[in-house]
Amino acid sequence: MLRTHAERLAPLAEHISAAGPGADANRRPSTDVMQALGRAGLLRLIVPPQYGGEGATSSEFLRFVESVARIHGSTAWTAMTCNEEAGIASAYLEPDTMRRLFVDEPHQVIAGSGNPKGRARRTEGGWVVSGRWDFVSGCTAADRLVLTARVIDASRDAPIRLCFFLIRAEQATIEDTWNTLGLRGTGSNDVVLDELFVSDEWCGIIENYGLPRPDTPFYRLPSGLRFPFPKVGVAAGLARSALDEFVALAEGKRPHQARSVLAERPSAQIALAEAEAKLSSSRAWALEMADELWAAAAASPLIDPLLHARCRLACSHAVASSIAAIEAVVTETGASANFVAAPEDHRSMGQLLSDARAVAGHFTVGAYQKAIAGRILLGLEPNDPQF
Repeated sequence: MLRTHAERLAPLAEHISAAGPGADANRRPSTDVMQALGRAGLLRLIVPPQYGGEGATSSEFLRFVESVARIHGSTAWTAMTCNEEAGIASAYLEPDTMRRLFVDEPHQVIAGSGNPKGRARRTEGGWVVSGRWDFVSGCTAADRLVLTARVIDASRDAPIRLCFFLIRAEQATIEDTWNTLGLRGTGSNDVVLDELFVSDEWCGIIENYGLPRPDTPFYRLPSGLRFPFPKVGVAAGLARSALDEFVALAEGKRPHQARSVLAERPSAQIALAEAEAKLSSSRAWALEMADELWAAAAASPLIDPLLHARCRLACSHAVASSIAAIEAVVTETGASANFVAAPEDHRSMGQLLSDARAVAGHFTVGAYQKAIAGRILLGLEPNDPQF
């Protein structure tokens, strides 16, 4: 019987926690941790079962990412994106190639980018690709990279074609560009290729942003709905960790010139209560929408625009609410939250806040998503190509 995600993650929790500070300091994920997640089968969760994956639902994947984020934010983000990239490879490369790949190398770590930042031109037996892809989380710990390039076509009337291709990580040049405050340990550097030949076996050509090949509920979703829910998992996991840290700190910290510990201060009590309400209610709505969306996709390949809008709104709202929850307890924590090296036995709430704010920088859960959702709720066109 296949163990649950939580059961497979539990033995790795101490390893992830111990490696976290080093990952943040080095600005790259721990290769040992990522390989351990791969061996546990936790990096092919959304790969279709027919390719050797688990076909996890959106809510299941959200909960997994959330569990990792409660341990370490950057590891959660990297595990999330590596799962997503494995899903992208499974969506567009040849089915026989993907089935064979996940049989021969089931534990591999796949990083990459679905943004068509490169160029591909046809040659005998394959494609020659060049380009620069930014924000490639986990690239320094990856075995393979899946990248996307726009096919060069001399005809102006030719349809837009995208080339998705899978290469060995050592075939690419990684440029150290990731020097950030939040999610420092993801190693989301630039990947550069210059005239690299990739055989047809490892490429998939899609015309006009066509649909993925496997017909599964996940791949029936519009691209704008495949990726926001796990971002909620990262933000919510970070927020839950911050609230837990605040409770532990408040029970023992005596603020300057105060006669009692922080937990006895009414403003701290209100801040925690409001933070709990923001986090729990927004998380619950996101999970509710994830399950409603999944049921709709299982029943039909057509997603109602109002459902689409509510899902986007739920995700952006949940990320914003998670950040607000952390901000509330950070404010009440006082100077303790400002230290890079947190007091013994406590994680830095300042780092948790920076990590959560970095999540909101992703376009799938950015604040502008609320405006797109609002347009649909008002009966207007979304003006968004991913809708």
